[in-house]
Amino acid sequence: MGAKTVLWCREKVPFMALWLLFLTIPLAISLTKYAAIIFLITFLWSGYWRQLRPNIFVLTIAIIFIINMYDLFRYHLAANDYEPVRHIWYLWFLPLVAVMPWQKKDYVYLLRSFIVALTTNGLIGILQVLGWHFRDLLGQGPIGLAQTHITFSMMLASGLLLLMFAITEKTLFWSPRIALGIFILLLWQLMFTIGRTGQAVYFILALLVLLWMFPRYRVAGTVAGFVLAGIALLSPVLRSRWIQAVYDVYLFFNGWVITSVGLRLVYAHSAIQMFAEHPFFGVGAGQFRTSYYDLARRGLEPKLPPVVDSMIGPNNSFLAYLSELGLFGFIPLVILIGYLGIRAWRHSDPLLRYVQVVTWLWFVLGSFADTFIWLEGQAIPFAILMAVQYGQEKRSAPENAF
Repeated sequence: MGAKTVLWCREKVPFMALWLLFLTIPLAISLTKYAAIIFLITFLWSGYWRQLRPNIFVLTIAIIFIINMYDLFRYHLAANDYEPVRHIWYLWFLPLVAVMPWQKKDYVYLLRSFIVALTTNGLIGILQVLGWHFRDLLGQGPIGLAQTHITFSMMLASGLLLLMFAITEKTLFWSPRIALGIFILLLWQLMFTIGRTGQAVYFILALLVLLWMFPRYRVAGTVAGFVLAGIALLSPVLRSRWIQAVYDVYLFFNGWVITSVGLRLVYAHSAIQMFAEHPFFGVGAGQFRTSYYDLARRGLEPKLPPVVDSMIGPNNSFLAYLSELGLFGFIPLVILIGYLGIRAWRHSDPLLRYVQVVTWLWFVLGSFADTFIWLEGQAIPFAILMAVQYGQEKRSAPENAF
């Protein structure tokens, strides 16, 4: 009996570690890296690592990592230059999670753990609105325990998109009433935080999801999407943020770049210039800020005041890799992401297909706005959710490819 208990623990504890990890992402992002270490320890203890084989996950991630290390040592080892290398490690969840013996119920528990964490954080957000100010929110809105409005808005978008699947699979999140209640809570929180990225990603994908789930009712689905967006615009916070974004664009084209949107456009333009000058290996991992100062010194980009020094960076995941790592780092990343998208679309299990297709769209679309591929709150859920296969999907996969 004792041996069976130990065996059960070795098989199931890695799954529990992933549930813990998903709980920390909305509630305590600073602890997520420690939850990741716990998962790695339990993964090694379980013996699942013996199933690892050379495949597209391992090869593409290894190539990206090697290029990161090459660029890192080619330039210098300043502390902030470790960030791109550290964030690449999050993609290693792909091959590790893929070899675990998943069942549908394990995947459901994983999704539920994320929704429970978001719901808990939403309730804390309500308490903050009611006057419980245990932390300075810095004008970001009722974000609960989340670290920043940008990453949290993307978490909310992901949670809302997952909850929409409860329209067809009513017991996925316990019951339709519970799912609807959580949906309303998270939608309220998204509307009253200042994270435009998550707001845009959610409303774009919500419309696509409605059209996908109900192809016979495309007109009704389109109307429902616009009605949902109209309801959201009743939020003065959301409305003012998007009006400000439009005004920022107007100021940018009239010569004033020191705005939230204006700086992002400047950084995007500078990233393209860096790629044009260093197309193969880029300017080097973590060298974007230094390279920007060089462009500004040469008069190719505007000189910025010291107050925005810490904000200089490629606010776009794809431009980040293209400018810092060049084609040799960018192409493997695109191959990896493209492969995951194609594989997700080909799944026959409705839940697995929906979650992975929506997660893929959420990640790719969000990556055009900020460097989400380098942040725990986006890279880790993406890697874990996209790696899973179970049932017929697992059995039909060739041995050397997940």
